[in-house]
Amino acid sequence: MKSSPKVTKQITVFVALVVHGGKILLVQRDEPEVKGAHMKWEIPGGKVDFSETPEQAIVREIKEETGVKVKIKRLLPTVFNHNWDYPWGIQHTLIFCYECIYVSETKRKKDHHVAAVEWVNISEVKNRDRLPGVDFFIDALIA
Repeated sequence: MKSSPKVTKQITVFVALVVHGGKILLVQRDEPEVKGAHMKWEIPGGKVDFSETPEQAIVREIKEETGVKVKIKRLLPTVFNHNWDYPWGIQHTLIFCYECIYVSETKRKKDHHVAAVEWVNISEVKNRDRLPGVDFFIDALIA
């Protein structure tokens, strides 16, 4: 019996590198259905809602996930892409990254995909179990 092909879809995600006091804002992903990403550290961000600009989305997503208010500085001139295996199929994710400026911080609301939020020393980021795009975008920021 021939198996049916896996379902595929593509999404675009925007993330924000926020550096403040020599530390980078990271979130720990809580998504047990994606073994390759569950409990790994990543740069916060998300998808654009209908009628939002990417800039509006990134400001909203960072505030929702972390409680941090940011101001956009620039879009980094590079794109990261990765395929994720889900039980339903394969998701191809295109990730764009904004460099953002820290404005202020309040208590964050509970987000079902965020286990923890931390400011991590830039020199210690590589000691964390992290998603592959983290190093890619930090290197792009430093370059």
